[in-house]
Amino acid sequence: MKFLKTIISSLKHTKLLILIFLVLSMILNYLVTYIPVIIQYFIDIILHIDVKNIILDKLVELYGKNVGFITLICITLLIFQITIIIFTYFRDVIKTKIIQEFQNEMKIKLFKHIQNLTYQDFYNNSLADLVQNSSDDVNNIVKFIENWLTYILDIVLVIIFAIVQLVNIDFRLSSIMIFLSFFIILASVIYYKKSKDVIQKRIETQRKIFSKMNDNFNNLKFIKLNNLQQKEEKEFEKIVEENYKVLKEKIGIDTNYKIGVEHIVKLGPPFIFILSSILYSLGTITIGSIYITLSYSNKITKSFTDISEIIESLNLFRQSYVRLNNLLELMIEENDKDDTEIKDTKIVFKNANIIVNGSVILENLNFEINSNEEVIVVGSTGSGKSIMLKTLIGFYEYTGSIKIGDIEIRNLNRKDIRENICLLLQDSYLFSRTIAENIKILVPYMPYEEMVSISKFFLLDNDVQKLKDGYDSKIGKKGIALSKGQRQRLVLVRAFTKPKKVMIFDDSFSAIDRINKKKILNNLMSIKDEFTKIIITHDIGLVQKFDKVIFINNKSVVVRKA
Repeated sequence: MKFLKTIISSLKHTKLLILIFLVLSMILNYLVTYIPVIIQYFIDIILHIDVKNIILDKLVELYGKNVGFITLICITLLIFQITIIIFTYFRDVIKTKIIQEFQNEMKIKLFKHIQNLTYQDFYNNSLADLVQNSSDDVNNIVKFIENWLTYILDIVLVIIFAIVQLVNIDFRLSSIMIFLSFFIILASVIYYKKSKDVIQKRIETQRKIFSKMNDNFNNLKFIKLNNLQQKEEKEFEKIVEENYKVLKEKIGIDTNYKIGVEHIVKLGPPFIFILSSILYSLGTITIGSIYITLSYSNKITKSFTDISEIIESLNLFRQSYVRLNNLLELMIEENDKDDTEIKDTKIVFKNANIIVNGSVILENLNFEINSNEEVIVVGSTGSGKSIMLKTLIGFYEYTGSIKIGDIEIRNLNRKDIRENICLLLQDSYLFSRTIAENIKILVPYMPYEEMVSISKFFLLDNDVQKLKDGYDSKIGKKGIALSKGQRQRLVLVRAFTKPKKVMIFDDSFSAIDRINKKKILNNLMSIKDEFTKIIITHDIGLVQKFDKVIFINNKSVVVRKA
């Protein structure tokens, strides 16, 4: 799966750190499980029971006579505990670095993927979902890896090391822990399967609640004007009730699981204590062995106390994983073709059929647009004017032939096409920055005087000068601080900071008032033989200003001289 490959590739450059992390984890958990062995050894020595431990025997032999037996116990345990603290610190530092690098890599890769999605895939998916996939879902993945994978790793290592030590004492003691662990794991698998669908429903109902609230708050005026409050309240109550039922079902599953696991966990120590006592009475194990058995029992059973939270986090991880994988399955634009210099900007459509979502929208298109020609494209709403010219810059598929010069569009790198063709859409795509920053996005180091000159050309400068901070005025989200006409003029200014060989205006003057619109069009038409002008509009009255008219009707085009 693509997302799994992305996770692995995001971790590749931290593989040395991951190896160190795993080694430290093994050492740490071995030390943690070895402390009861030390205590067992010293208990048995005090009780004059003959025990053998190569490492501890050597310590007693070397230092026991000098510092005293009890002191040696305390010093040994203290050294072990300090070592554990030091190793834990370094492991946490390394883990933090791995997680930070991983999170950054993931977000960058997903951001790049979304940036390079095909036009159709981007607009066929909810923008909110794309944003969630690249932020919330990544955070869910990172949180699970950061908090729970370490926890799970520690549980597994503690169980392995503890069972190995118990096998050395008496296999029967380890068998109880193995059976308890098996039943807890079995119960956890059942819980995971049952809670998986419930968590999915809960996520969906919570998303419905958020979506409903967001829609209502954004359209509150409309709701009030049309007396829709009661209708909306009933719909919201229905969603909340659905969420309540799902939450109730989830609580029921959680409660049954936690009670079951808690009882299994509580059964462990008594069984082990009884078996230990029997084995001790038979002379098979020592008092120290009973201590170590109970100690491991507590460590292992306590490890399972948070397992319900781990499983819930695993379910969230799974949901996020599926969504992110679906995101990565979306098509991206292919920009792997060799760079090509486009010298001739003559556009030729020959027997071209334009396809959107598998359906033919325009068919048998045959016409030419010469370099530096002034062309107007007219047609009714929904006739396909915009789609035809968006196909020219690689947004839609087509059959037949569409060429720039002598080069087929499909054989060109998308970046090369867009370096030569500028498409200005009716909607004003602006950033939540200042006017100057929006204007200079294409040419960051443009001199102030040149920016003002272009703004005067498109009749924007007077409006800007009236603002308190002039060109440094922030325009807010989607340019909310400006009128729609001002936003369209700002987009025109931005486009002409770096004019291209073909300039396409897709209803780019629709919100500009009649007087300013006439002046701007006159200014544009006064520029001769510098670039091709293609204007898409509903305004048939402009036809006489152009060299050629392309009229779209009933999926086909009619071309004539103006």
